[in-house]
Amino acid sequence: MKFEWMISEVSNYLYGYLKDGVVQIDSVVHHADFTIDRLQDLLKLRFIKNDRTITFMKSLEKELASIKSSTDSSTLESYYEVRGEILWEETLHRRLQTNPKDHYRFITRETERTFNTDENLVLKELLSKLYVYCYDDQFLNLFTTRPWYEEILKNRSNVEDALYHNIYIAKIDKRRVSDRIINKTKSHRKKIYREAAILLYFIRKLEQGDFTSDHLKDVLHEFFILPANEDVLFELYWIVQILKKQNNAVYYLMDGTNSKVASWAEGDYDFHLYHDSAGSNLVRFSVHSDELAESGNPYLVHESQSFYKYNQLAQTFFNQEKSLNYWRGRPDILIEKVHRQSQRLAGLTIGEIKNTQSINYASKGLSELVSYMHLVKDKDGQYLIDSDVSIKGLLCLGEIEVDGVEHENVKVASLYNREVTV
Repeated sequence: MKFEWMISEVSNYLYGYLKDGVVQIDSVVHHADFTIDRLQDLLKLRFIKNDRTITFMKSLEKELASIKSSTDSSTLESYYEVRGEILWEETLHRRLQTNPKDHYRFITRETERTFNTDENLVLKELLSKLYVYCYDDQFLNLFTTRPWYEEILKNRSNVEDALYHNIYIAKIDKRRVSDRIINKTKSHRKKIYREAAILLYFIRKLEQGDFTSDHLKDVLHEFFILPANEDVLFELYWIVQILKKQNNAVYYLMDGTNSKVASWAEGDYDFHLYHDSAGSNLVRFSVHSDELAESGNPYLVHESQSFYKYNQLAQTFFNQEKSLNYWRGRPDILIEKVHRQSQRLAGLTIGEIKNTQSINYASKGLSELVSYMHLVKDKDGQYLIDSDVSIKGLLCLGEIEVDGVEHENVKVASLYNREVTV
């Protein structure tokens, strides 16, 4: 596979990449010392995507036809009305105790069929939890439009039909079973009960956060979501080169709602790494059109007039809303260095990544990087280049040989020189 070496490198670190892409089966996990924020959410996704879970959902319609019931017998004393089998010996004994001439008192045995067996209670609890995962879980619902989530969407109706439309499942009480019953049911002779117990056991562990490091590696091993865009994979590759040097990093889920990849601590400072993001509320990558309008420079005056004319025509021709921002930026990589006690920004590393062998395209990336460095502002709108906040630039390229990898506050790395420090 093309770029297999890059895929292996990325999948060893960025377990939390959950954006558009394709599933890469059996990603090899070597990285041992990892911490993942919202680990339970990630494991939930791994659970619902697991082959075992999907196979269980697929088999429900067929397997539920053969679920087992049992019989319960109860002894009743009745008067006039007789229900069930009359126990004559007990009846006569009871009449002698009360009134020998009473011919209307009976002791009977009533037999009732019940589906509340241990294994059925395990099955019902699992179905209830699967239904929540498939339909109601806010985190999992983020992925219903992703191509790699289609298998769950195709089979989740089996769970709904089983839980709400199956006449036998309807007769089973909904209650929490003990861990002892779950463990006993794991060895049941019928496959549907064995699988239900194994899956419910995993959910219990997930809910309790009861995982060893080896268990986590097994779970995370099953698949990695490979970015559909080759350039995104290349960007993640360079992010990993930064993270490899951080031993205490916490990894975050990249699920489309969050752009923070990881954070770590050094001395009195916390570092936060973002991908394809304008960062936190401590920084701004935007230039308001008013800044141009206030300038007396002839070039900027005409540039401002051009900007306002464009907005006017775009609204007229295309019904586009007016934009008040002359420039907005979103770097490929952004690392914020924040003083832990004061929560003040102390440093910024801005990274631009170009998957190219072309010097001209690399030069364009350098131009974009330098613009980011000069135009980024603090939360109050002041340009950081004029402040005491340290600003560094990082340009990451493909197979390009570069003369001199660092000059002043800008560093260049390529696949010929992969050394990255921040």
